[in-house]
Parts: sequence; structure tokens; C-alpha cells
Amino acid sequence: MKKSLELSTKVAESPLVILIVDDIPENLILLEDVFGEHDLRTVSASNGVEALKIMERETVHIIVSDAMMPKMDGFQLCKIVKNNPASSAIPFIIYTSDYIDEEDKDLAKNIGVDKYVLKSGSNDELVGVVKQLIQKTYSGGKKYEAPEAMSLDEYTFIERHDKILIKKLEEKMMNLEEYSLQLLHKNDELHRSELRYRLLFEHASIPIFVLDANGEELLDVNTEAVNLLGYQRDELLAMKKLPFAESDIQPALIFEQEFSGEFTVTSKENKIICFEATASLIDFDKEKRILLIAHDVTEKKIMLEKIFQTEKLSLLGTVAAGIAHEVRNPLAGVKLNLQFLEQKYGEAHPDIETLRLAIEGTKHIEKVIENTLNIARTTAPEIHYDMINDVLTQSLNLLMLTIHKKRISIETNLTNDLPQIKMDSKQIMQVVLNILRNAIEATPENGIIVINSNYELPDEIVASRIVVTIRDSGAGISQEYLKNAFELFRTTKNAGTGLGLALSKRIMNQHNGEIRIAAVPEGGTEVQLIFLQKQ
Repeated sequence: MKKSLELSTKVAESPLVILIVDDIPENLILLEDVFGEHDLRTVSASNGVEALKIMERETVHIIVSDAMMPKMDGFQLCKIVKNNPASSAIPFIIYTSDYIDEEDKDLAKNIGVDKYVLKSGSNDELVGVVKQLIQKTYSGGKKYEAPEAMSLDEYTFIERHDKILIKKLEEKMMNLEEYSLQLLHKNDELHRSELRYRLLFEHASIPIFVLDANGEELLDVNTEAVNLLGYQRDELLAMKKLPFAESDIQPALIFEQEFSGEFTVTSKENKIICFEATASLIDFDKEKRILLIAHDVTEKKIMLEKIFQTEKLSLLGTVAAGIAHEVRNPLAGVKLNLQFLEQKYGEAHPDIETLRLAIEGTKHIEKVIENTLNIARTTAPEIHYDMINDVLTQSLNLLMLTIHKKRISIETNLTNDLPQIKMDSKQIMQVVLNILRNAIEATPENGIIVINSNYELPDEIVASRIVVTIRDSGAGISQEYLKNAFELFRTTKNAGTGLGLALSKRIMNQHNGEIRIAAVPEGGTEVQLIFLQKQ
């Protein structure tokens, strides 16, 4: 409900006009609303010059002016108003946020200011002063007598006014300097905070990727991600996208808020790296970003695969025990009977070749059973220190007859003085013999098999290791087969069992080693046996 003032009938018929003078538009709007609630009409000016122009064309009953303004401030405006007989009786209020000291009060008194009111959180004091001056000036009672202005010559006014103005400007400068120091302090704190979070980002022990809000474009990476992928930071950012591996089922992967899952990338050295990652949406420099926190789970995947293979072999052990019980003994009887018939009928019998094929079939079944049982056995290797070159030489001697029959050349480059390896030499010889047999079968007559052994010194990433390489000059091996070369019963040979490589891999795993197979670009297959050396 709007408040009203108790005015005389004459005044009520002619609404009072309050001239508000302030260089801040928000203050003008505020005072217009305040006085409007009291049924008082207002006109506004942004400085003294504009206020005088309004007074030339419109009757003004009271003036509320700020002290400090451009062009013409409140003190200058008041002096002009009070020195003009036509307007000297108009009540003049200076309404300011500046502190009132004695010099301000003295100058205000000398130029005829009626009231000096400080701006505060509430406008009640100003409203009260306006009501009081309206009652005294325009009510039907005793005529209001404005304070008598003391006569000031122009020079004295300018001197005193400029002195106050300079003081006010100095106060403003001090306030600005204080604000500037506060701003510098805030900026310093902001810089420190930004540096702190940048250091946390850069030195985090896990890879972190920053992408755009759509989860498509790569915008930033931390040091761990750079080191893991092998690229320079500029190279990664120039790609715009993560180097997803071709084997990834979703090479155009888009990360969304709350993403949680796996993806694979290819390092600069063409190494496949598997990540588990979670994504979250963050505000970064007033823009939305996707923060992708990743964990390298490549080794974990390899270990899980080894566990899976171990479980498969364990299951095979149960199957093998059943085969040994159900098949091995009856098969021995079948074989003996066939051999008896072979001796009985002799070379002259017309079906002697069929009989011999049957005997060879039983021998092949025996071989499958024996290899299956070898894989299924869980006997721990008998570890001793031994020389790998001795194992290679003994294995070659055992196969020399077969090598001579195919007229295969053997080239050996065995490094002297290799460190001894902790191994079960019989089991490792079994591995070497299996690989050599495969190489002999794959190599054509007059072909060549190259055998190398060398010692690789450690670097910052891997331990030192002894590497045995056996390379044949056969037709090579397909990429499709390489993907699953160590799977049980997988073979490229018509008479093969598909168990030799699986058994070799198991033996190397028991020796904390590794077996690798690769196709040679110029033809043939290369197998590496890697034995890690503890530092």
C-alpha cells in the first residue's frame, strides 16, 4: 500500500516534483521507485548541467543531489541554485556515499545546503528528511525559511571546492589502490590454484585425457599419457583423436559423461595398449570438457589370458586322465594284434600295406595321447643353472640325421659366455626340439635354418634377457594362424597334433619366460625364446 504525506489542499492539487541528480543510473531508478511509493513525482538528471536545464522548463519543489559528479557536481549546483532569487527557496539535499567531515559541512553551510544525508542500506533517513522539508516548506503553516547562505566570493568557493574535490579524489585513488592490491592478491591466488591443479594433472601417475564436451576431439593429455603412448604432446594433440587400435570394435569411439568401459589404442611403436577408463563432465575455463581418467590394464589382460589358458589345461588334464584310462590300454592291444598280423602274413600278403597303415594310425593316436598327457601334467620343473647354448647344441645333435636327409643347412650364431639360466634343461630341450622339428618340416630341401643366441642389456623399462631365435626358410605362416598359434589342437600340418606349441608355451611360462612367433617378410617363420634375467 502506498504511503501518503499530509499536505495542504493546494499542494495536493499540484503534485510536488523532486529533482534527483546522480551520475549512476541505478541510483536514479532506485530513488524514483522510493519516492513513487509516496505519490511524489520525480524528474532525473545525471549531472548539475542537465539539472539546470530541467529547472528552466519545469517547476521543481525539492532537489536531491549526489555530491561528486562529472561536468557539475552537487556543491556547484547548489551554489548556482541558492544564488538565483527564483530558486533560492527550493530545499536542497546532498545525498552522498562519501564520508562527511567538517570541511564538507562548512562548505555545504556556506553555499546554502539544507540537509546533508549519507547513503546507507536503507532509504528511510532520506525519505524522513524529504518529508520534513516538504512539511516545513509547502504545508499551510509557517513559511519555511531556508538556511541563510554565507556569501562566498568565486575565488574562495573555487579554492575550497577544489580542496574538497582533491581530497575526495585522493580518497578514491587510495580506495582504487587498495582494490588493485586485493585484485592482485586474488589473481595471485588464482594463478597458484591453477598451477597447483596443473601440477596435479601433469604429474598424476595415471594417464589423463581432456576432450571436448562431445567426447570426440582430444584437447590435452598429461605426461603419463604421453610417456605411455610414446608420442610427443604436440603429435597427439595434432591428431585431434586418440590413436585407437584397428582391432578395437569401435574405432570411432565417442566418450560421454559417466562413460565407463574399455578401449584399446596403438602406441607410436605399434604396441597395443588396453585401457579401462571413466569419463566425467567438468567446467574448464567456463567451458564444458570431458575428463577421461584411464588405467593401463594391458598386463592385467595378459595375466587373465594366462590364467584362462591354465584353466583350460587343467580341464584338459581331467579329460586326458579319462583318455588314458579308456583309450590307451585298448589301443595297446589293437597295436599288438596288428603287429602280430604283420609278422604272420609277411610281405607277400596282398593287404600288407593296409595293415601297416593301420599300425601307423595307432602310433599317431599314441602320440596324441602322450602329448596331451604331457600338457596335462602339472609337475613343477626341476630348476638348475645351465647353459642355453648346450641345450641348443644337444637338440641339434638329436635331429642331425633328419637335417642331413633333407640337405638342410644349419647356421648357428651362438654368443659365447652367456650367463647361466635357471631352468629345467630337459623341459627346455623339449621346447627347442619341438620348434626345430617344426622348422625342419617347414624348410624345403636345400633350405637353411638360422639359430641365434644373444644377451640383451637392460634399459629403463625391461630387465636384461637372453634371446634364442630360430628362423626357417619355409613358406611362412599366415596372420590368421598367428593370432591363435598357441591354441590347443591348432596346427598347419596334416599329420600334426596341434599340441606342441601349447606345451612349449606352458613350459616357457613355468620358466618365467616367453615364446613369440612371427612371419619373416622375406619368407619363413621366426620363433623367439626369451629368458628374463633378474637384476
